Amino acid sequence: MTATPALSRARSHRTTRRAGRPTEDLHREYLETRDPALADLLVEAHCGLAHRLAGRFANRGEGGEDLTQVAMLGLVKAIEGFDPDRGLRFSTYATPTILGELKRHFRDRGWAVRLPRRVHDLYLNVQHAIDELAQELRRSPTLQEIAERVCASVEDVVEAIEAGGLRRSASIDARVGPDDERSLASSLGEDDPDLVGVERNLTLAAVVERLPDVEQEIVRLRFVEGLTQLEIAQRVGRSQMQISRLLARTLDRLRGWITEGPAS
Repeated sequence: MTATPALSRARSHRTTRRAGRPTEDLHREYLETRDPALADLLVEAHCGLAHRLAGRFANRGEGGEDLTQVAMLGLVKAIEGFDPDRGLRFSTYATPTILGELKRHFRDRGWAVRLPRRVHDLYLNVQHAIDELAQELRRSPTLQEIAERVCASVEDVVEAIEAGGLRRSASIDARVGPDDERSLASSLGEDDPDLVGVERNLTLAAVVERLPDVEQEIVRLRFVEGLTQLEIAQRVGRSQMQISRLLARTLDRLRGWITEGPAS
């Protein structure tokens, strides 16, 4: 149903009146009513926090707008779950939620290759277990100790550790190996310029076969061997004028056939 002007003015007045109230009151009212207009006011009131937290992750390969969107998503989740009667300030409650969204974004987007969720999560658990065990044991933990800590097999732990190498792809300017000065870029393939003319050459070969033998020979001598008209005339026993006229007529016929397409 379309809102009447009077109803729109009433809603605008109510929103304006709410905007002047303390944010704690707005949070408390939103917790009870889940009014979308209140949610908009709360997002506007706290968006500075989201922007500041997103700024912590700048210069890490992600665009600023993308990071801000992720932070705003975390802000909305924090608004949905915040209860002002629990005694926490909203910023204290929201900061871990927003940072969690940002870290999850980098965790999910920061891999050169998309891994199965099982391997991805095990890798994160393994890294955490390695840090904990290194502090507890005062040495690097063994694979068996890591596997016991994360409740996985040694084979799965090895797979997860190897998968960690896929977090970042190597630069194409990196060296092929420690004893090889060539870069990875030097081993990459490139376009073959001869491929461009393959279709054209196949079409031309098909229509040339439709010419009489003498004209095929003249075309071959001129465009394959690169002979001049005088040299062709001497080769086939005709005058240069005859070769010139015959070559011009032959090329006209070829152009017409190519336009029509090769005969089946």
